[in-house]
Amino acid sequence: MSLPDIDAVAALDAPVIKPVWFAFLDINGDPVRCNTSGVSLLVDGTGDPDLDGQTFTGIGGDLVDISPVSVREGGSERVTAQLSGLPPLDDDILGQLDNPANWQGRVARLWRTIRNAANEQEGGFQAYYTGYMTALDFAGDESGGIIRVTIETYLAAFSQASNRTYLDQERYDPDDWSARASIAIANGLTQNPGAVIGGGSGYGGGYGGGVTAPRVNDL
Repeated sequence: MSLPDIDAVAALDAPVIKPVWFAFLDINGDPVRCNTSGVSLLVDGTGDPDLDGQTFTGIGGDLVDISPVSVREGGSERVTAQLSGLPPLDDDILGQLDNPANWQGRVARLWRTIRNAANEQEGGFQAYYTGYMTALDFAGDESGGIIRVTIETYLAAFSQASNRTYLDQERYDPDDWSARASIAIANGLTQNPGAVIGGGSGYGGGYGGGVTAPRVNDL
């Protein structure tokens, strides 16, 4: 997990901030990309191939539930994410989700951006969490779809625990508390979208088919 850049950190001191979360689930044949601003956004200029040139469907922040990201010695805990209000899941999509080979062990990524009270983005994208899907539940009807996914780190998803850690400096140098500081910072800078400061993004509705989504850098 990366930390916010200097502009985003400065914006966090404001009395009202409006974070926006972006999610990418690499489902084979039909990847899911969405964001919590309430409006579909075309991302560009970040240098991240999983973001640039991709449109992230806008859903409301109240339709997203992401468990807290807890960092500890040895790595981070598993994360669960439930995305509601997605476009309706047709038979083809349901068939893909019903086959674990299409999603199990594939990448899932979460990012966060910070907006001020005027919905202007402050700073760039923070890579909030990256892992691999290990469990997935889904449901849907003509009104929309729901996907609930469990995401784990590489070691948890693909191997047995090694019990190794790079955060044991204090064992060799009692005055080196960098591991404690890193864990505290990581845990202190993560937040569930359901607890957004300042309420919603201020955008309503979404973009239907055939309408070009605005670029993030244009907002």
